[in-house]
Amino acid sequence: MSDNFWDTKLSEDASIGKDDNNPKKLDISKPKVKINVKLNDFPVGYWDSDNDAMHIVQWYNDNRMAVEEKSLDFFKQNTGIKLVTSKAEAQKILDLAIQTMQEEGVTVWRPPNYEYEDETNNTIQLNNIETVGGLIGGWFFAGIWFTISFLILFLVGGPAIADLGTADWNATDGVITSSEVHTSTDGEGGTTYCLWVNYEYTYNGKTYDGDVVSFSKDNSCDSWSGNADDDYPEGKEITVYVNPDNPYEAVLEPGLSGVDFGVCCVLPFPLIGILLVVMMLKNTFGVVSSKFNKNR
Repeated sequence: MSDNFWDTKLSEDASIGKDDNNPKKLDISKPKVKINVKLNDFPVGYWDSDNDAMHIVQWYNDNRMAVEEKSLDFFKQNTGIKLVTSKAEAQKILDLAIQTMQEEGVTVWRPPNYEYEDETNNTIQLNNIETVGGLIGGWFFAGIWFTISFLILFLVGGPAIADLGTADWNATDGVITSSEVHTSTDGEGGTTYCLWVNYEYTYNGKTYDGDVVSFSKDNSCDSWSGNADDDYPEGKEITVYVNPDNPYEAVLEPGLSGVDFGVCCVLPFPLIGILLVVMMLKNTFGVVSSKFNKNR
């Protein structure tokens, strides 16, 4: 009977050892929690830049289970996106962020607008106030720049535009009656030279007096040098360009030849003003659109 006992015991031990060498695989997987977050939940109107996509990256990092934060480059590389330029590309970034959070086991997350709630649960939307303040400041700066730059362009560029209008004026013979260069010193100690030219010309059998070289150059003493009158010595026969609609109006340098190209230095400022206004319109529309989508 004892033999049977030990045989039975050894048989049980062998059975137990056999089971230990082939443990069963435990199913420890958990069902993935659905994270219902949409692009409209983010404070972005147009998804057309990497800066916009950073809202998604920041939201992921605020809710991640992983130890290390992930960068925008991580999401771009794993979605094959080089630059976020559309809503469809932003959706791919968001989908990957949600998928990554699900794989990490995230079960509780803060919504993208969580930062709008303060610690006392008062819904004072500080970001909204900051956004409105930024728009007001941006519009103020853009408006001042736009207005001043175009005012300067009008004052300085008006004569240049008038010069372009002289390109088709009628040519006639004339003669220099006098010319001289007036010298003056500016506030910084520099010297400026202003050319004064007087001439006579005949048009349709009548004689007229003129003193305009070109409209823009006559308004800028910086266009001349100390010996500018050498080009217009007294008694020199010249070609005068006459306004056919008003023979009393004439110039010596018509069209582009009479334009003071120093005016071109002013052109970038109005262009920057236009760019600022366009950017502010885009930002304003984006903020309004974002708020509208959230309130729907």
